[in-house]
Amino acid sequence: MSEDASLRAAAYGQGRIFQSERDIQITEHHHHGTPGTSVSATSPASVRVALSAPLRAALRDRKELREELLAAVDFGGGVHVLHGFGGCGKTAVARWLFDQAASSLVTLWVDASTEVQLRDGMLAVAADRGASPGEVRAAQEGRRAAADLVWQRLDASPEPWLLVLDNADDPRSLRDGWLRPSARGTVLVTSRQAVDPAWTSAGARMHRVDVLPAVEAAQLLHDLAPGDHQPEATLRLAQRLGFHPLALTLAGGFLSQQLLESWTIEEYLERLGEDPVALLDRGAGLESGARERLSRTWQLSLDALAQRGLPEAMAVLRLLACLGHAPVPVGLLAPSTVLAVGVPGLAAERVEAGLRGLLSASLVDLIEVPGYAGGRPVRCVTAHGLLIETVAAGVPPEQRAVLHTAAAKLVNKAMSREGDPGQVRLLEPHLLTLLNNSITAGEVLDAARRVRDAHDTAGRWADALPFAAGAAKAASRVGKAKDASAVADVIALGKIIHMGGDFAGAVPVVEEALDAATAWAEQSPLLLAQARFQAAILCNKRGRSTDSLRFARQAHEIRQLILGPTHADTVETIYLQVEILFHTGQFGLAVRLARQLVDLLPNLHGERSGEVAALSLLDSAVAMREALFAARSSQAVMDDDVRALSWDQVWGRSHEALHAHIAYFGPSHLRTASARHNFAVVSWEHGDREAAVAEIRGVLDLRRAELGDEHPFSIHATADLARMIGLLGDTKEAASLATKAYADALRILGPEHFITGLCRHALEPAERVTLAHLRNRGTAPEDDGSYEAGDDVLLEP
Repeated sequence: MSEDASLRAAAYGQGRIFQSERDIQITEHHHHGTPGTSVSATSPASVRVALSAPLRAALRDRKELREELLAAVDFGGGVHVLHGFGGCGKTAVARWLFDQAASSLVTLWVDASTEVQLRDGMLAVAADRGASPGEVRAAQEGRRAAADLVWQRLDASPEPWLLVLDNADDPRSLRDGWLRPSARGTVLVTSRQAVDPAWTSAGARMHRVDVLPAVEAAQLLHDLAPGDHQPEATLRLAQRLGFHPLALTLAGGFLSQQLLESWTIEEYLERLGEDPVALLDRGAGLESGARERLSRTWQLSLDALAQRGLPEAMAVLRLLACLGHAPVPVGLLAPSTVLAVGVPGLAAERVEAGLRGLLSASLVDLIEVPGYAGGRPVRCVTAHGLLIETVAAGVPPEQRAVLHTAAAKLVNKAMSREGDPGQVRLLEPHLLTLLNNSITAGEVLDAARRVRDAHDTAGRWADALPFAAGAAKAASRVGKAKDASAVADVIALGKIIHMGGDFAGAVPVVEEALDAATAWAEQSPLLLAQARFQAAILCNKRGRSTDSLRFARQAHEIRQLILGPTHADTVETIYLQVEILFHTGQFGLAVRLARQLVDLLPNLHGERSGEVAALSLLDSAVAMREALFAARSSQAVMDDDVRALSWDQVWGRSHEALHAHIAYFGPSHLRTASARHNFAVVSWEHGDREAAVAEIRGVLDLRRAELGDEHPFSIHATADLARMIGLLGDTKEAASLATKAYADALRILGPEHFITGLCRHALEPAERVTLAHLRNRGTAPEDDGSYEAGDDVLLEP
């Protein structure tokens, strides 16, 4: 070995070096340092250059945060911590600030991802700020307090400075004096840790860096992958990626760098469904590190937690990954519940430790979700959707079944407890996820049926639909397609589809239910009656009156034979026949049957007595109302039952029906809206025009809020409102309402549907010169403002 080489050799810690000079003499050198002290003879190539990938696009987002940080740098002093989960752009913000400040002050960048890199980088900072080689060497060798040397030099710096400590994801290494405030400069730390004593002791100002707002996320995609992309598609892709900056950057990088083929954003969105994480990683550069790849960025945090003695963090996250992307009530993870169901790889007493670890690493958040219907807020755990997908994809195949089953048992147990209905509603997305999973469908099927029926009873058919569809599919998955309960699931699905307004979509489902129930006619005739009853309702809604009446009478025969004439289910089939009869113009027969129907109500029995009584009263009122409408037509054939009717009688019955609906369903139920709709029409005919308009406006507002503008029931209410206000002279609003209602009805229901006819009639008073104006000129005949004969009103739902 040369003499030059011997001069460069050194030992650190308790190290010993043996050297040979001219292969005849061996010299032994000893260095006695502090036991356990790790030092390095290496330094970073530079602390004046940002050790991060350059920004791929101009930073347009987080304007308020950037302005605050820039102001802090301008005034000098203070410690700022950018915290948030992996890939949210903490380093990007730090890099932007570094570049902005470089022209006016000294900018220093240190990689703080490991203790060794932090120490080497900070000593290099000391050297940059004037520490001599001997001082730095003494600090490296443990003969001088390294952190004190660094901060002495920083505090004495002749120029103001900005010091970035990037990727300080394990702040324990900063607690030994490496992080301090200084009057000469500003410290900016990026970390995944939201809470740590290092931040408190330094008096750090905390800044949460989260996902981007929707508009900024779409703009980032456009900046990274400019081209002829549809703005709606760009926004959909940003939404699919959860507005996550790293995911957006990777997607934009892929779309802009393709050589062999060129995908549109729509094609990229479609491919994401196959393996989103693998596809996103293809947008990383060839030399990208783990932090620039979605498949690894979050694993770094989980690995760090495991090294800190918190392997349970991964187990908790895997359990969350079995559920949906919605917030998870913390009660679901209660140690007693976890103990009761037995979650593999997760001891009940370690659940809280694992959850706190995830919170500290910014992998999950605790949020307060507003209570349902004014109830108390519910504390929930939430995680980013892509994180959940990434973790779910990484669950070992042999653990998936037992882990998903444990999650299903947790949800079942929570759903079965009596408690806050708001918490139950929060569990529904997770129940639906498990229902649509072949592993757990059978486990949660009964719970899904209960949720479906609760929404159906409450008139929330849009909420009921996914559970109805999931239950029908799940029954088939678990091998019970021919079971009676599975047939009932298909019947329920058909009902909920048509109650949601999709009459055509309900047809094949109801036909399937009829076929399946017919096969069960001997074992369960009431099942067949239920299928026929739903078929009767659907046929009536679609204008197939003959088939509707046939199915209704068949259902009535079965129920009367088995349940008796005064059972609620039997009476239900009678009021359906009343409705069919007046829709087909058989008004006298409808009125007589409606009278018989009301006579049965005092003796009504069965579980649904209150519901059926309210609906029967409404049906009777509508039959009487429609008969009086028909009586105005010279073409109508009237009998004594119709001639005996008066609007006073109809108003009294309608008022009774409305109060029965409010008492049973509540004032805001969609079925109560039907009673209010009828009462509005009858009030108009009874002469109370202002009350009628106010009532129908309330009905329209409720239906729009619950069903949307284009639901048939909303269109119907719109048509009636347009007709009323048009007859009162407000032709401008009437024309606007009627024109839209008619266009929607034509498109959704077709030209022959009676609701379309109502909308067409509603256009008439809106299109002509107002009667009031003509009367002022003395040229108009008197018009009582009544509805024309044949203006049928649908009995909804």
